[in-house]
Amino acid sequence: RLGGIMATSRPPPSQKLNPLAAAKGQKLTCELTGKPATIVVSYFGVPYNYSDRPTLELDWNGIKSKIAQLLVPLRQPPSVIPSVEERERQEANVRKSKLALIDLCRMEATKFLVHGDFELSIPGAVQALRFSLDVYGAGKIELVPCYLLLAEANLGLGRHKQAEEYLSLANWSILKNPDCSNRTKSQLYRNFGKLYASQGKHEEALRQLANDVYFSSLQVGPEHIETAGGYYYLATVFYLQHRLDCALAMCDKVVDVWFKHVSALLDPRHIRPGQEPPEPLGESQLMDGLQTLTKIVALREESMGPDHITTGEALYTVSLVYWYAKDNQRALQLMEKAYLIYYYELGEASPRTQELVRSLLAAGGTVPDAASLLPPPQQEGLEEAGGGDAEPGAPAMG
Repeated sequence: RLGGIMATSRPPPSQKLNPLAAAKGQKLTCELTGKPATIVVSYFGVPYNYSDRPTLELDWNGIKSKIAQLLVPLRQPPSVIPSVEERERQEANVRKSKLALIDLCRMEATKFLVHGDFELSIPGAVQALRFSLDVYGAGKIELVPCYLLLAEANLGLGRHKQAEEYLSLANWSILKNPDCSNRTKSQLYRNFGKLYASQGKHEEALRQLANDVYFSSLQVGPEHIETAGGYYYLATVFYLQHRLDCALAMCDKVVDVWFKHVSALLDPRHIRPGQEPPEPLGESQLMDGLQTLTKIVALREESMGPDHITTGEALYTVSLVYWYAKDNQRALQLMEKAYLIYYYELGEASPRTQELVRSLLAAGGTVPDAASLLPPPQQEGLEEAGGGDAEPGAPAMG
C-alpha cells in the first residue's frame, strides 16, 4: 500500500508517578499533551512525564526514539559560567542545537504525515513547535510550518476543532508578518480549504483553494506540481458539489502537470528550449503524486469508464511516477494497461501511442500483442496492478 510506517520499537519501562515528589506549586504535566501526568520514564537519565502508557509509546515512536539522546544536554540545568563570553558561547550552541532539532522533528512529522500516519506525526510537530517558540518567540512566522503540520495531522484524524485552532494561530502569525513567502500563504489557504470541505462548507472551501492556487502560482508558477495539489483539491470540492465537468477539468490539469514534470525528469529531451530543468522529486512529493494520481484514475474509471482515453492518460502518468521511483514492476503493469487503451482509442500509429511504447521498452517491458486481444475488458486498472487501495467515488481530501 502507498502509506503506513510501522513503528515497532518500544520505549523503556515506565513507573507510576508520585505526586508528592513534585515541588510545592509544581504541576506534573504530560510531555506530549499537557494533561496531568501519572507515569514517568527515563531516557538516558532524563525523566519524562506522561498522562498514560499509550501516550508515552506514541511520543516514543513518533519522535523521542530519534532525539532522546540529543535532548540530554538541553534538559540538564545550565552550568554556572562566570565568563560572559563563555555564557554567550553556550547560549549560541544551545540555539544551534535547537534549530537542528526543529529541522529533524519537522522532517519526521512530515514523513509520517505523507504516509498517512497522522497520529505518529503529532509528536514531532509538537516538539518542533516547542523548540520554535523557545528560539523565535510567539507570533513569529517561523512557527507557521509547525502549526500547519499539526493542523494537517488533526484534519487527517477528523479533529476539526483542533485543526482550526492551529490554522488560526498560523493565520495570526502570517497577518503579523505580511512579507512571508507566497508558498507559506498557499499552504495556509490549502489547509483552510481542506478543513472547510470536510465540514461541508463547499463555497468557502473553493474560495480558500482559489487563494491557494493563486499564491502557489506566484511562488512556483501555475504549471508546477506544487500548484497541481491545489487543482486536485478544487476537483474534490467540485465533485462533492456534483459538478463533475469542473472536477474532471481540474483532474485534467493535474495529470497534465505531473505528466510534463515526470517526463522531463525521466528524459531531458522533453525539456523545451529555454525551460528550466525540473526539480527532482523528494519522498513526500512522490507519495503525494502517487496518491493523487491513483485517486484520479479511480475517479476517471468511475465517471468516464475504465477504457476511456483519459483513464489511459492517468494510468500512463502514474506509471511514469512509479518508474521514476524505481518500482519498475508496478510501472510496467500500469503502462501495459495504458497501452491497450491507447491502442484501441488512438491507434497503433498514433504519436502518443508510439511515445508510450518507447517508455514501455525503456522501462524493460514488452509491448502487448493488442491485435490478438479482444477489446479491453471492464477492469479495475489499479487494483489488478497493485496500485493502491483507492476506491471509486469522491476523491479523499487527504
